[in-house]
Amino acid sequence: MINRVSTFSQYQNLTSNLMRKQGAVNNTNEQLATGKRIKTAGDDPIASVSTQKYKQQLVQIEQFQKSITLANNRLGTLETSLKNVESHVDSAKQKVIGMINGAMAGDDKTAFKNELESLYEGLLNLANTQDEGGNYVFAGHQVRTQPFVADASGQMQYLGDSGHREARIDTSVHVKTSQPGDLVFMGIDNPFGDYRPDYAGLQDGSELSLLSAENSVSTDSSAYRVDFHDNGAGGFDYELFRDGASLGPQQPYDPAAGIAYSDGAADLKIQFNGELKDGDSVSLDPASTIDLFETLGDAIKYSEYPTSSPEARASLQRSIEELNASYVHMNQRRAEVGTEMKTLDTYESQHKDFELSLNKAKGSLEDLDYSKAIIELNEDMLALQASQAAFNQTKQLSLFNYL
Repeated sequence: MINRVSTFSQYQNLTSNLMRKQGAVNNTNEQLATGKRIKTAGDDPIASVSTQKYKQQLVQIEQFQKSITLANNRLGTLETSLKNVESHVDSAKQKVIGMINGAMAGDDKTAFKNELESLYEGLLNLANTQDEGGNYVFAGHQVRTQPFVADASGQMQYLGDSGHREARIDTSVHVKTSQPGDLVFMGIDNPFGDYRPDYAGLQDGSELSLLSAENSVSTDSSAYRVDFHDNGAGGFDYELFRDGASLGPQQPYDPAAGIAYSDGAADLKIQFNGELKDGDSVSLDPASTIDLFETLGDAIKYSEYPTSSPEARASLQRSIEELNASYVHMNQRRAEVGTEMKTLDTYESQHKDFELSLNKAKGSLEDLDYSKAIIELNEDMLALQASQAAFNQTKQLSLFNYL
Protein backbone atom coordinates (compact mmCIF):
# COMPACT_ATOMS: atom_id res chain seq x y z
CA MET A 1 0.00 0.00 0.00
CA ILE A 2 1.33 3.43 -0.94
CA ASN A 3 0.96 6.20 1.70
CA ARG A 4 0.45 9.64 0.21
CA VAL A 5 1.97 12.56 2.05
CA SER A 6 -0.31 15.54 1.91
CA THR A 7 0.89 19.00 0.95
CA PHE A 8 -0.31 20.24 4.36
CA SER A 9 1.93 17.75 6.22
CA GLN A 10 4.97 18.87 4.27
CA TYR A 11 4.11 22.49 4.96
CA GLN A 12 3.73 21.80 8.69
CA ASN A 13 7.04 19.90 8.95
CA LEU A 14 8.93 22.60 7.11
CA THR A 15 7.37 25.28 9.29
CA SER A 16 8.40 23.46 12.47
CA ASN A 17 11.93 22.96 11.16
CA LEU A 18 12.12 26.62 10.22
CA MET A 19 11.08 27.67 13.74
CA ARG A 20 13.68 25.37 15.30
CA LYS A 21 16.43 26.82 13.14
CA GLN A 22 15.29 30.35 13.90
CA GLY A 23 15.26 29.52 17.65
CA ALA A 24 18.79 28.14 17.44
CA VAL A 25 19.99 31.34 15.76
CA ASN A 26 18.22 33.50 18.35
CA ASN A 27 19.67 31.45 21.23
CA THR A 28 23.22 31.77 19.89
CA ASN A 29 22.75 35.52 19.36
CA GLU A 30 21.56 35.88 22.95
CA GLN A 31 24.57 33.91 24.23
CA LEU A 32 26.88 36.21 22.26
CA ALA A 33 25.12 39.25 23.70
CA THR A 34 25.28 38.07 27.37
CA GLY A 35 28.53 36.13 27.23
CA LYS A 36 26.83 33.27 29.08
CA ARG A 37 26.45 29.74 27.75
CA ILE A 38 23.81 28.71 30.31
CA LYS A 39 20.58 30.65 30.62
CA THR A 40 18.36 28.03 32.24
CA ALA A 41 18.99 24.73 34.02
CA GLY A 42 17.75 22.95 30.92
CA ASP A 43 20.71 24.20 28.86
CA ASP A 44 23.12 22.06 30.92
CA PRO A 45 21.62 20.52 34.09
CA ILE A 46 24.90 19.25 35.55
CA ALA A 47 26.78 22.48 34.94
CA SER A 48 23.81 24.49 36.22
CA VAL A 49 23.81 22.69 39.58
CA SER A 50 27.57 23.26 40.02
CA THR A 51 27.20 26.90 39.02
CA GLN A 52 24.51 27.47 41.66
CA LYS A 53 26.81 26.01 44.32
CA TYR A 54 29.60 28.34 43.24
CA LYS A 55 27.22 31.31 43.40
CA GLN A 56 26.15 30.39 46.93
CA GLN A 57 29.78 30.20 48.02
CA LEU A 58 30.47 33.57 46.41
CA VAL A 59 27.54 35.13 48.28
CA GLN A 60 28.91 33.72 51.54
CA ILE A 61 32.37 35.10 50.79
CA GLU A 62 30.83 38.49 50.11
CA GLN A 63 29.18 38.38 53.54
CA PHE A 64 32.48 37.43 55.18
CA GLN A 65 34.21 40.32 53.38
CA LYS A 66 31.60 42.77 54.66
CA SER A 67 32.07 41.38 58.16
CA ILE A 68 35.84 41.84 57.85
CA THR A 69 35.38 45.46 56.77
CA LEU A 70 33.10 46.15 59.75
CA ALA A 71 35.52 44.39 62.12
CA ASN A 72 38.43 46.41 60.76
CA ASN A 73 36.54 49.64 61.43
CA ARG A 74 35.73 48.61 64.99
CA LEU A 75 39.27 47.46 65.72
CA GLY A 76 40.65 50.66 64.21
CA THR A 77 38.57 52.73 66.64
CA LEU A 78 39.61 50.48 69.52
CA GLU A 79 43.30 50.65 68.63
CA THR A 80 43.22 54.45 68.40
CA SER A 81 41.51 54.71 71.79
CA LEU A 82 44.01 52.38 73.45
CA LYS A 83 46.90 54.31 71.92
CA ASN A 84 45.53 57.53 73.41
CA VAL A 85 44.99 55.86 76.80
CA GLU A 86 48.58 54.65 76.68
CA SER A 87 49.73 58.21 76.00
CA HIS A 88 47.66 59.56 78.91
CA VAL A 89 49.11 56.95 81.27
CA ASP A 90 52.68 57.75 80.25
CA SER A 91 52.07 61.49 80.70
CA ALA A 92 50.55 60.90 84.14
CA LYS A 93 53.53 58.79 85.19
CA GLN A 94 55.95 61.55 84.19
CA LYS A 95 53.95 64.10 86.19
CA VAL A 96 53.92 61.92 89.32
CA ILE A 97 57.66 61.31 89.06
CA GLY A 98 58.14 65.07 88.96
CA MET A 99 55.92 65.53 92.02
CA ILE A 100 58.12 63.30 94.19
CA ASN A 101 60.89 65.87 93.78
CA GLY A 102 61.25 67.41 97.24
CA ALA A 103 62.54 70.68 95.83
CA MET A 104 59.35 71.35 93.87
CA ALA A 105 57.69 74.66 94.67
CA GLY A 106 54.03 74.92 95.63
CA ASP A 107 53.05 76.54 92.35
CA ASP A 108 54.70 73.69 90.45
CA LYS A 109 52.78 71.11 92.45
CA THR A 110 49.54 72.95 91.77
CA ALA A 111 50.29 72.98 88.05
CA PHE A 112 51.08 69.26 88.11
CA LYS A 113 47.88 68.55 90.02
CA ASN A 114 45.87 70.49 87.43
CA GLU A 115 47.50 68.52 84.66
CA LEU A 116 46.74 65.24 86.43
CA GLU A 117 43.09 66.28 86.76
CA SER A 118 43.01 67.08 83.05
CA LEU A 119 44.53 63.68 82.27
CA TYR A 120 41.94 62.02 84.51
CA GLU A 121 39.09 63.69 82.59
CA GLY A 122 40.73 62.80 79.29
CA LEU A 123 41.05 59.20 80.43
CA LEU A 124 37.37 59.12 81.42
CA ASN A 125 36.37 60.47 78.00
CA LEU A 126 38.46 57.78 76.30
CA ALA A 127 36.92 55.10 78.50
CA ASN A 128 33.50 56.29 77.28
CA THR A 129 34.52 56.40 73.62
CA GLN A 130 31.73 55.83 71.07
CA ASP A 131 32.14 54.56 67.53
CA GLU A 132 30.50 56.01 64.40
CA GLY A 133 27.31 54.13 65.24
CA GLY A 134 27.03 55.62 68.73
CA ASN A 135 28.05 52.36 70.42
CA TYR A 136 30.30 52.53 73.49
CA VAL A 137 33.59 50.84 72.62
CA PHE A 138 34.47 49.69 76.15
CA ALA A 139 31.01 48.60 77.37
CA GLY A 140 31.23 44.92 76.44
CA HIS A 141 27.87 43.83 75.05
CA GLN A 142 26.06 46.78 76.70
CA VAL A 143 26.93 49.05 73.79
CA ARG A 144 24.13 51.54 74.50
CA THR A 145 25.09 51.99 78.16
CA GLN A 146 27.74 54.50 79.18
CA PRO A 147 30.29 52.21 80.83
CA PHE A 148 32.06 54.51 83.31
CA VAL A 149 30.13 56.76 85.67
CA ALA A 150 31.22 58.24 89.01
CA ASP A 151 28.98 57.56 92.00
CA ALA A 152 28.05 60.10 94.68
CA SER A 153 31.36 59.56 96.49
CA GLY A 154 33.39 60.06 93.31
CA GLN A 155 34.20 56.36 92.99
CA MET A 156 34.24 55.23 89.38
CA GLN A 157 31.67 52.54 88.59
CA TYR A 158 31.66 50.22 85.56
CA LEU A 159 28.16 49.67 84.16
CA GLY A 160 29.06 47.50 81.18
CA ASP A 161 29.71 43.77 81.16
CA SER A 162 32.76 41.57 80.62
CA GLY A 163 31.78 40.38 77.15
CA HIS A 164 33.71 40.70 73.92
CA ARG A 165 31.90 41.65 70.72
CA GLU A 166 32.84 39.30 67.89
CA ALA A 167 32.68 39.17 64.10
CA ARG A 168 32.40 35.98 62.07
CA ILE A 169 34.94 36.14 59.26
CA ASP A 170 34.86 32.52 58.10
CA THR A 171 32.70 29.45 58.55
CA SER A 172 34.13 28.65 62.00
CA VAL A 173 36.38 31.65 62.67
CA HIS A 174 35.46 34.61 64.91
CA VAL A 175 37.57 37.59 65.94
CA LYS A 176 37.09 39.86 68.94
CA THR A 177 36.24 43.40 67.88
CA SER A 178 36.06 44.95 71.35
CA GLN A 179 37.59 44.77 74.81
CA PRO A 180 35.45 45.28 77.93
CA GLY A 181 36.23 48.28 80.09
CA ASP A 182 36.59 46.31 83.31
CA LEU A 183 39.48 44.42 81.70
CA VAL A 184 41.11 47.46 80.10
CA PHE A 185 40.84 49.97 82.95
CA MET A 186 40.22 47.86 86.06
CA GLY A 187 41.86 44.54 85.27
CA ILE A 188 45.51 45.67 85.39
CA ASP A 189 47.86 43.22 87.06
CA ASN A 190 48.89 44.44 90.49
CA PRO A 191 52.66 45.15 90.35
CA PHE A 192 52.94 44.32 94.05
CA GLY A 193 51.37 40.87 93.76
CA ASP A 194 48.16 40.06 95.64
CA TYR A 195 47.86 43.13 97.89
CA ARG A 196 47.76 46.91 97.54
CA PRO A 197 49.60 48.83 100.28
CA ASP A 198 48.16 51.66 102.33
CA TYR A 199 50.80 53.89 103.87
CA ALA A 200 48.64 55.99 106.21
CA GLY A 201 50.49 54.49 109.21
CA LEU A 202 54.00 55.62 108.29
CA GLN A 203 55.86 57.79 110.79
CA ASP A 204 57.71 61.03 110.07
CA GLY A 205 61.03 60.40 108.37
CA SER A 206 60.08 56.89 107.24
CA GLU A 207 61.07 55.81 103.74
CA LEU A 208 59.40 52.41 103.90
CA SER A 209 57.65 51.05 100.81
CA LEU A 210 56.29 47.68 99.73
CA LEU A 211 58.17 45.65 97.13
CA SER A 212 55.84 42.66 96.97
CA ALA A 213 53.13 40.85 98.91
CA GLU A 214 51.98 37.47 97.69
CA ASN A 215 49.64 34.84 99.06
CA SER A 216 49.62 31.40 97.46
CA VAL A 217 46.22 30.61 99.02
CA SER A 218 43.88 32.16 96.47
CA THR A 219 40.78 31.72 98.63
CA ASP A 220 42.13 33.99 101.37
CA SER A 221 40.32 37.35 101.13
CA SER A 222 41.57 38.75 104.44
CA ALA A 223 43.24 42.12 104.86
CA TYR A 224 46.60 42.21 106.64
CA ARG A 225 48.65 44.78 108.51
CA VAL A 226 52.29 44.86 109.49
CA ASP A 227 53.44 46.96 112.47
CA PHE A 228 57.12 47.64 113.12
CA HIS A 229 58.70 48.38 116.51
CA ASP A 230 62.22 49.31 117.53
CA ASN A 231 63.66 46.40 119.50
CA GLY A 232 66.15 48.63 121.32
CA ALA A 233 69.11 46.69 119.94
CA GLY A 234 69.54 48.54 116.65
CA GLY A 235 66.93 46.48 114.83
CA PHE A 236 63.19 46.11 114.45
CA ASP A 237 60.53 43.58 115.30
CA TYR A 238 57.27 43.17 113.39
CA GLU A 239 53.78 42.07 114.33
CA LEU A 240 51.37 40.68 111.72
CA PHE A 241 47.61 41.23 111.90
CA ARG A 242 44.80 39.59 109.90
CA ASP A 243 41.53 41.50 109.72
CA GLY A 244 42.64 43.44 112.81
CA ALA A 245 43.53 40.37 114.92
CA SER A 246 47.14 39.66 115.86
CA LEU A 247 48.63 36.48 114.43
CA GLY A 248 51.16 36.03 117.19
CA PRO A 249 53.90 37.74 119.17
CA GLN A 250 56.40 40.11 117.62
CA GLN A 251 59.10 38.56 115.48
CA PRO A 252 62.55 39.87 114.55
CA TYR A 253 62.49 41.64 111.19
CA ASP A 254 65.16 40.77 108.61
CA PRO A 255 64.95 43.18 105.63
CA ALA A 256 66.75 40.71 103.37
CA ALA A 257 64.52 37.73 104.22
CA GLY A 258 61.30 39.72 104.47
CA ILE A 259 58.21 38.41 106.24
CA ALA A 260 56.78 34.92 105.79
CA TYR A 261 53.68 33.49 107.41
CA SER A 262 51.73 30.28 106.82
CA ASP A 263 48.93 28.66 108.80
CA GLY A 264 46.93 26.72 106.24
CA ALA A 265 44.48 29.57 105.68
CA ALA A 266 47.23 31.77 104.26
CA ASP A 267 50.73 31.48 102.89
CA LEU A 268 52.16 34.98 102.91
CA LYS A 269 55.47 36.31 101.62
CA ILE A 270 56.04 40.05 102.08
CA GLN A 271 59.05 42.12 101.09
CA PHE A 272 59.67 45.75 102.07
CA ASN A 273 62.24 48.32 101.08
CA GLY A 274 63.54 51.52 102.65
CA GLU A 275 64.42 52.91 106.03
CA LEU A 276 62.07 52.07 108.91
CA LYS A 277 60.90 54.22 111.79
CA ASP A 278 59.55 53.02 115.11
CA GLY A 279 55.77 52.69 114.87
CA ASP A 280 55.59 52.29 111.11
CA SER A 281 52.49 50.43 109.99
CA VAL A 282 51.50 49.27 106.48
CA SER A 283 48.07 47.90 105.67
CA LEU A 284 47.70 45.33 102.87
CA ASP A 285 44.33 45.16 101.13
CA PRO A 286 43.68 42.15 98.87
CA ALA A 287 43.82 43.18 95.22
CA SER A 288 45.14 41.02 92.41
CA THR A 289 44.30 43.78 89.93
CA ILE A 290 44.32 47.56 90.12
CA ASP A 291 41.92 50.27 88.94
CA LEU A 292 43.53 52.91 86.75
CA PHE A 293 40.99 55.54 87.83
CA GLU A 294 41.76 54.83 91.48
CA THR A 295 45.48 55.09 90.79
CA LEU A 296 45.13 58.49 89.13
CA GLY A 297 42.67 59.62 91.79
CA ASP A 298 45.19 58.77 94.52
CA ALA A 299 47.93 60.62 92.66
CA ILE A 300 45.73 63.72 92.53
CA LYS A 301 44.86 63.32 96.22
CA TYR A 302 48.46 63.03 97.40
CA SER A 303 49.64 65.87 95.18
CA GLU A 304 48.09 68.18 97.80
CA TYR A 305 50.19 66.71 100.62
CA PRO A 306 53.45 68.35 101.67
CA THR A 307 56.52 66.83 100.07
CA SER A 308 57.82 65.89 103.54
CA SER A 309 54.88 63.54 104.15
CA PRO A 310 56.09 59.89 104.18
CA GLU A 311 52.56 58.72 103.35
CA ALA A 312 52.44 60.98 100.28
CA ARG A 313 55.92 59.97 99.15
CA ALA A 314 55.23 56.24 99.48
CA SER A 315 51.74 56.58 97.95
CA LEU A 316 53.04 58.54 94.96
CA GLN A 317 55.74 55.91 94.51
CA ARG A 318 52.96 53.31 94.57
CA SER A 319 51.15 55.32 91.87
CA ILE A 320 54.28 55.31 89.71
CA GLU A 321 54.55 51.53 89.95
CA GLU A 322 50.86 51.13 89.14
CA LEU A 323 51.02 53.57 86.23
CA ASN A 324 54.01 51.71 84.85
CA ALA A 325 52.04 48.45 85.11
CA SER A 326 49.11 50.22 83.42
CA TYR A 327 51.31 51.31 80.54
CA VAL A 328 52.48 47.73 80.00
CA HIS A 329 48.89 46.55 80.28
CA MET A 330 47.69 49.00 77.59
CA ASN A 331 50.52 47.92 75.35
CA GLN A 332 49.37 44.32 75.73
CA ARG A 333 45.79 45.31 74.92
CA ARG A 334 47.00 47.06 71.75
CA ALA A 335 49.05 43.99 70.84
CA GLU A 336 45.90 41.87 71.07
CA VAL A 337 44.11 44.28 68.76
CA GLY A 338 47.03 44.09 66.34
CA THR A 339 46.82 40.29 66.38
CA GLU A 340 43.10 40.42 65.54
CA MET A 341 43.74 42.90 62.72
CA LYS A 342 46.44 40.63 61.34
CA THR A 343 43.96 37.75 61.38
CA LEU A 344 41.51 39.91 59.43
CA ASP A 345 44.15 40.68 56.81
CA THR A 346 44.99 37.00 56.47
CA TYR A 347 41.40 35.90 55.97
CA GLU A 348 40.63 38.80 53.67
CA SER A 349 43.47 37.70 51.44
CA GLN A 350 42.31 34.08 51.59
CA HIS A 351 38.75 35.06 50.69
CA LYS A 352 39.96 37.08 47.70
CA ASP A 353 42.01 34.15 46.45
CA PHE A 354 39.10 31.74 46.94
CA GLU A 355 36.73 34.19 45.27
CA LEU A 356 39.02 34.33 42.26
CA SER A 357 39.15 30.53 42.08
CA LEU A 358 35.37 30.23 42.38
CA ASN A 359 34.77 32.82 39.66
CA LYS A 360 37.20 31.01 37.41
CA ALA A 361 35.51 27.64 38.02
CA LYS A 362 32.04 29.15 37.59
CA GLY A 363 33.15 30.90 34.42
CA SER A 364 34.50 27.69 32.94
CA LEU A 365 30.99 26.22 33.23
CA GLU A 366 28.74 29.11 32.28
CA ASP A 367 30.85 31.51 30.25
CA LEU A 368 30.60 31.39 26.49
CA ASP A 369 33.35 30.20 24.16
CA TYR A 370 33.00 33.00 21.61
CA SER A 371 34.90 31.30 18.77
CA LYS A 372 32.82 28.15 19.11
CA ALA A 373 29.60 30.17 19.38
CA ILE A 374 30.39 32.13 16.22
CA ILE A 375 30.99 28.91 14.29
CA GLU A 376 27.70 27.53 15.59
CA LEU A 377 25.94 30.76 14.62
CA ASN A 378 27.26 30.53 11.08
CA GLU A 379 26.15 26.91 10.86
CA ASP A 380 22.71 27.77 12.22
CA MET A 381 22.40 30.66 9.77
CA LEU A 382 23.22 28.36 6.82
CA ALA A 383 20.73 25.79 8.06
CA LEU A 384 18.12 28.51 8.51
CA GLN A 385 18.68 29.81 4.99
CA ALA A 386 18.34 26.30 3.59
CA SER A 387 15.13 25.76 5.51
CA GLN A 388 13.77 29.07 4.28
CA ALA A 389 14.55 28.13 0.66
CA ALA A 390 12.86 24.77 1.07
CA PHE A 391 9.87 26.45 2.63
CA ASN A 392 9.57 28.85 -0.30
CA GLN A 393 9.61 25.95 -2.75
CA THR A 394 6.96 24.11 -0.79
CA LYS A 395 4.65 27.13 -0.83
CA GLN A 396 4.70 27.12 -4.64
CA LEU A 397 3.59 23.49 -4.97
CA SER A 398 0.14 23.37 -6.69
CA LEU A 399 -1.55 21.17 -9.30
CA PHE A 400 -2.35 24.31 -11.22
CA ASN A 401 1.35 24.60 -12.06
CA TYR A 402 1.05 21.38 -14.11
CA LEU A 403 -2.24 22.09 -15.90
